[in-house]
Amino acid sequence: MPVDRTARHTRLMGNLFQGGVGHAGPAEYLSATGDDAVTSLFRFCFRLASHGGLDTFTYMSVCKTLPVEVLLLAALGLFVSGCKPVVPPPMPPLPVNTQVIEVRPFPQTVEVTAQVEGTREVEVRARVTGILLAQSYQEGALVKAGDLLFKIDPATYEVALALAKAQLSQEQAKFEQFEAESTRQDKLLGQRATSPKEATDAKAVAMAARFARDVAAAKVRGAELDLSYCEVRAPIAGYTGRLARSEGSLVSPGADGLLTTVVQREQVWARCGVSEQDFARLFQGDAAQATRAKVEVLDRAGQPLPFVGKVNFVSAQVEARLGTIQMRAEFPNAGNQLLPGQFVRLRLEGKPLEGAVTVPTSSLLQSAQGRFVYILGEGNVATMRPVQIEVIIGPLAVVSGGLKSGDRVILDNLVKIRPGALLAPRTPAAK
Repeated sequence: MPVDRTARHTRLMGNLFQGGVGHAGPAEYLSATGDDAVTSLFRFCFRLASHGGLDTFTYMSVCKTLPVEVLLLAALGLFVSGCKPVVPPPMPPLPVNTQVIEVRPFPQTVEVTAQVEGTREVEVRARVTGILLAQSYQEGALVKAGDLLFKIDPATYEVALALAKAQLSQEQAKFEQFEAESTRQDKLLGQRATSPKEATDAKAVAMAARFARDVAAAKVRGAELDLSYCEVRAPIAGYTGRLARSEGSLVSPGADGLLTTVVQREQVWARCGVSEQDFARLFQGDAAQATRAKVEVLDRAGQPLPFVGKVNFVSAQVEARLGTIQMRAEFPNAGNQLLPGQFVRLRLEGKPLEGAVTVPTSSLLQSAQGRFVYILGEGNVATMRPVQIEVIIGPLAVVSGGLKSGDRVILDNLVKIRPGALLAPRTPAAK
């Protein structure tokens, strides 16, 4: 026949309270058998519950509904735990660094790659045909304007000059003869000793002789120039490039005439391209405003070199292939720190944003609802604050909404923070 557990528990509880709690130990309770064992178990559990602060009614209600096996397990658990629940110690406040939000003008910048070139870079070419006899400079050396660089065999041009001078002497003698005859005919015409036609003809012959003499003089000048071109001199002051043609080579004007280059490096240019978006953000699309921009050259560590340039050219159109606007900046180059052909990093600074709020990008977190930061709330607890980002410039983000002056944004230990967590803000080190 099935056992009525409820009636059995009620009878056992009556026995329990008739007999009192007692002071037996757990071994005595657990060594009993049959109904005595159950009664002993109830007594033991009641004693433990009393020590744990349970009221009699609650204890009886629970015990009447539970099987003996469950009560046994409960008793063992209470005994092992010492009859009282273990409360873990509270977590210490999490140390964090913070940044106080300030509303102030924020300089807008963009970094671009640029290529350096000399403000003046001249190709030195042969202007006459001949054998290259000598090189008179060291490659890469600094030369002054007019310094001799090369010498081309002048023999052919010396002969041409001599012939031109001889021709000039001949034409000069003819001119003097015909000029004298023209003068004489004019006198005779005044004395009515010759006809007007003879006087006019003499004058025409003298004019032709003068023309021939001038042509001969021009040929002399041309021959002198060709002879002078046999000495190739530096057109400007600057640094010479590598030798393009070696001694003994036949050189001539045109494609084969390049001998070397001379580059000025006291001032250099840096050409770059700025995207349409950055150009609009920094300069509001105004080329005149772009020419007033501050330009810095950055070293490999991202630090500006100790000189500032200026923009001296802004293209009037967008380069369709790259979507950029070409710009050129000019820099002083004391110490030749910048070399033509070198690629450098430029930082262009445009019009600042007024009343901007900025935070480090490392403080930004992402949730399903969007970006947010943790701020140090009242009582030094962590508080989530959604933010709207206007633009990210390097390590900083410009916030257009969500923060105000005086807010303290948490900068580190972000993965350990939860809303409401107690924090311990670190004191900033004295500057």
